[in-house]
Amino acid sequence: MTTTNNVKRFSLPWAVARKSRRTLRTQARAEQLTLDAAAAQTTADGLDRNRPVSFSAAKKAEKKEAQRREQAESKANAATRWHHERKWKFASRLGFYDPAAPGVESSTRQMEFSHMAIASPPTSHRGLVFGVDAGSGWMIVHDPFTAYGDTIESPNVCYIGDLGQAKSSAMKTWGVLRQLILGRRVVVIDKKYQTDIGGGEYTPLARKLEVAPVRFRIGGGGSRINILDPDIAARLNEEAGDGEISTPAGQSMLVRAVMEEALRRPMSPKEGKAVRVAHRQALADAKAAGEIAHIGHILKALYAPAPEVAEAAGLTVDELREWGQDPAFELERMIEDDLAGLIDGPTSENIRLNSGLTVFDVSLLPEDGPALPIVMTIINTWLANTLYRQSTPVPTTLLIEEAWHTVQGSVATVTRRNTKLSRALSLSCQFAFHHISDIPEDSPAIAMLKECGTVLLYKQQKTADALACEQMFNLPPGSADVISRLVKGTCLFKIGSHDPFEAIHIRSPLEIELTDTDSAMKSASTIAVNEELTGMEVPA
Repeated sequence: MTTTNNVKRFSLPWAVARKSRRTLRTQARAEQLTLDAAAAQTTADGLDRNRPVSFSAAKKAEKKEAQRREQAESKANAATRWHHERKWKFASRLGFYDPAAPGVESSTRQMEFSHMAIASPPTSHRGLVFGVDAGSGWMIVHDPFTAYGDTIESPNVCYIGDLGQAKSSAMKTWGVLRQLILGRRVVVIDKKYQTDIGGGEYTPLARKLEVAPVRFRIGGGGSRINILDPDIAARLNEEAGDGEISTPAGQSMLVRAVMEEALRRPMSPKEGKAVRVAHRQALADAKAAGEIAHIGHILKALYAPAPEVAEAAGLTVDELREWGQDPAFELERMIEDDLAGLIDGPTSENIRLNSGLTVFDVSLLPEDGPALPIVMTIINTWLANTLYRQSTPVPTTLLIEEAWHTVQGSVATVTRRNTKLSRALSLSCQFAFHHISDIPEDSPAIAMLKECGTVLLYKQQKTADALACEQMFNLPPGSADVISRLVKGTCLFKIGSHDPFEAIHIRSPLEIELTDTDSAMKSASTIAVNEELTGMEVPA
């Protein structure tokens, strides 16, 4: 018994047939019995048992009987749709031959459990590779510039986590190297000093890319940056409390920030007036002498106000001198002590915005005192004004390690103003903090962090720090527990208003070599070896 190719090609499981296989087999057997009986009756009718039958007549009767039998078999095959005389392996898996359980009627809601859930990727395919999703294994692809206007409204990024949780590795790879591959501009303010290389931790990376870091040090021997540099626009009427912010912070805001850092308190209205008048006089005196104004010209103007300037301000020389006496004394002390060799002259020629990577090494500046936050804020403002004047915007990333230095005091207002213009400047400011508790509650940096479009939260050992992250960034309940259990190199990645996900940062062998900051701790050198190499006794 055979079947047609069409039956094989369009075979369906027996469960969708009109009748079960057992019913069809019963019908086939009944039709076979009927066929046999009909053939026997035909033979009996066509042959007379009492008369001898010739050989040719017997042949004709057998042929006629075979034709009728074949017709009956064809009819039976047509009725038995799924019958096949030889077992078909594929059909057997579909239940054509082997016993199978009958179907059960159910609803779509009840059968939801039978569909395996497949997690969707946490990000789109557009941007820079960061790593993989710890939950689903999907690749994480995100970039503040590419995602702007789609999933985020702010290009700024913040990294928060305990010391040694691989924040710097993520910044060096995802924030620096992979940005440079796209032909973008990257500016780094390098704070972490590395003893084994005698400079900031970005020095090896800069050397690999043939870039000379710009180094600052107190007392001279380093670079100098001028707060009255012409590259920083001189908007003399600009005040810290301006409502509408459309331009980066200018010279007046920087001068005010430096003065308040020197006084370690806000200036009084009279002191502020004296400083603004001295600023105008400094610019005019430097221009008349064919020089570039710097902080020293302001100090001179505070000690000796010009009569014509005082008259223009409706004041006397003695009044201006008296009002500016305290700022002058503290500014002089700062120039000679805390900021010696840093801001007391024209900007050094090596301070320029490179086409690719620019590294400002401030690792030699002391942790305490005003030097570090002032220099970091001046660099931030200088960069913002430089980008403000560019004819064709180039996506630029600014990375600030140990950013808590820029969120305290009056310099926080300047930093806040510059970061609010990131979108207009095509600038992505990326800050690294250890704990939210490092930031004063009344600091403008709190609002700055809340507005960051991308947040990377690394392990926080203290429960209070983890809860602070959960509350500040409106994370789902229970996120604090996840943050406190993260392992090194893993972070809670939050993009815009989307739910956060656990991300594993992945680095290439070259990136691992360039981002290693533990070489000093992993050193196998001994005192005896050092004495032999240097020929001198190593102090204990």
